[in-house]
Amino acid sequence: MKFKRLLTSALAVIMSVSMLAGCGGTSDSAKKEETKATSEDTQVLNLSANYFGNNFDVQDMGWRWMMAACYSGLYRNVADESGEHFELEGAEKVDVSDDGTEYTFHLRKDAKWSDGEPVTAHDYEYGWKRLLNPEYAYGNAYGLYNVVGAKEYNTGEGTADDVQAYAEDDYTFKVKLLAEDPTFISKLVSTPLYPTREDLAEAAGDDWGKDWTLNVYNGPFCMTELVEDNKMVWTKNEYYWNKDNTKLDSINWFFVAEGSTAATMFENDEIDILQTTGDYSKKYKEKAAAGEIKMIAADYPGTTYLGYEFKDGGKSKLMKNQKIREALTYSIDREEMIETAFGQYKPAYGLIPPALSVGGESFRKSVEEPLLKPYEEYDGDSEKLQELFKEGLKELNMDTDLSKVTITFLSFDSTAEDATMREYLQQTWQQKLGITVELNAMNDYTLFAAEQEAGNYDVYQNYCACDNDDPYFLLETFYAHSLDMFAGCYNNPEFDAAIDKSKKATDDEGRLEAYKEAEQILIDDSAFIPVYYTTKEYFLKPWVKDFRWSSYGASMEFYITYIEGRNK
Repeated sequence: MKFKRLLTSALAVIMSVSMLAGCGGTSDSAKKEETKATSEDTQVLNLSANYFGNNFDVQDMGWRWMMAACYSGLYRNVADESGEHFELEGAEKVDVSDDGTEYTFHLRKDAKWSDGEPVTAHDYEYGWKRLLNPEYAYGNAYGLYNVVGAKEYNTGEGTADDVQAYAEDDYTFKVKLLAEDPTFISKLVSTPLYPTREDLAEAAGDDWGKDWTLNVYNGPFCMTELVEDNKMVWTKNEYYWNKDNTKLDSINWFFVAEGSTAATMFENDEIDILQTTGDYSKKYKEKAAAGEIKMIAADYPGTTYLGYEFKDGGKSKLMKNQKIREALTYSIDREEMIETAFGQYKPAYGLIPPALSVGGESFRKSVEEPLLKPYEEYDGDSEKLQELFKEGLKELNMDTDLSKVTITFLSFDSTAEDATMREYLQQTWQQKLGITVELNAMNDYTLFAAEQEAGNYDVYQNYCACDNDDPYFLLETFYAHSLDMFAGCYNNPEFDAAIDKSKKATDDEGRLEAYKEAEQILIDDSAFIPVYYTTKEYFLKPWVKDFRWSSYGASMEFYITYIEGRNK
């Protein structure tokens, strides 16, 4: 599944095992580190997570925000006082041809895996070609389609030898693109394009990515302990090329399913950083304003939206009508919902969030949100919204008695937020439109996907996020050539033409105009319901220093974080 698709919570299914070879220490050392966590001299960071994940294959790592800190790629996304920018990481130099289609990466000779073996250009070549190998069906393979020969190999029409991403020698990695791509560097910080050791992956076979003890790491940390539904421990990677500037000795992740439990642990100094929402967010914002704790807030390149079943018009057969879709869209008071349900996030009146940019400028600063004006025209007026819905029923030659209308909302019930939003939408649509809304909440992703595939819904919940700084990857969700179920099989040739135009654009201005046109078409067509743009809020204890968050790659910048003054 592509990361940009519906994000799901996956709990670890791996039993407790002892320390991984190559990172040093034994299981007893982990206990010692935990004991020393209160010591001023020990650099230990304590965190919570509501899932650990069960996939340790970087080419298929949808939960990269966590595990990406144990790996590194050619570049790193860095957040500092000047904002976010990309810096060389696994490469120490890059040469780019005049036409922008050929990249030569000169790798660090001091970069090593956690077992002491060097990180070579062959590891990058293998990782990229493994991503494209049709045998593995990796969802993120499309991200390399601009590499010569990549799409052909991935679709079974070419071979791995045709892919122009290869090791010229041990420390020189060459890539040839079909066309210049101004977003190419941003793609290089995402985990699917990280290197992979061929000898280990091939020896592991079907166990690769499932058994974490088979992994090695080339980032600042390596995982040394995992206890199912309990605890994960990372230890400083002594073979990391920049280990002298990595200050943390270890990071303890505690599995905490409930937000209230995580908040209590934060209050009791059992964890050092808290990410939360709702009433807890409001509470800790007040504490941050009073100077008791620190707070980091930033936009995230993701949008929560609602989609429709376009193939058959949904379970009710009503979703083929645009006026009915408009009535559902215009009836949602996003500001009220965010205030009621979440305590954070930004109301969305488009698809592309503020975190995504074109030519270094936020897309949302350059382009007005297309849904805002039609939404304001209705201003939550129930009478006008019901009349709009009835017009749609008339066009379908159906009974206009709204009390006889029932629609089904399909959602993935993974968090308390999901439940709150689901109930809010049900109440809103029933009160403002006078219809009945049945809830179909799935707490298992396989069941959710099956219901969607079967068309047992009218409206569904989705979350779309980008792993690199390019609006294309959100817009591409609705591209008919893929007939993606996560767009409800939406199909509009005008939209497809705008997407094709964006792919042919040779400059930022052309891309911006094409993206603007594509997003406007989606809104004009009521292809989806934008709900909110994602933001991230982190609350930090005063002794946590230099913790930073970035939008792409290893989002949590642990490699520069340190502890100072824990006991003061």
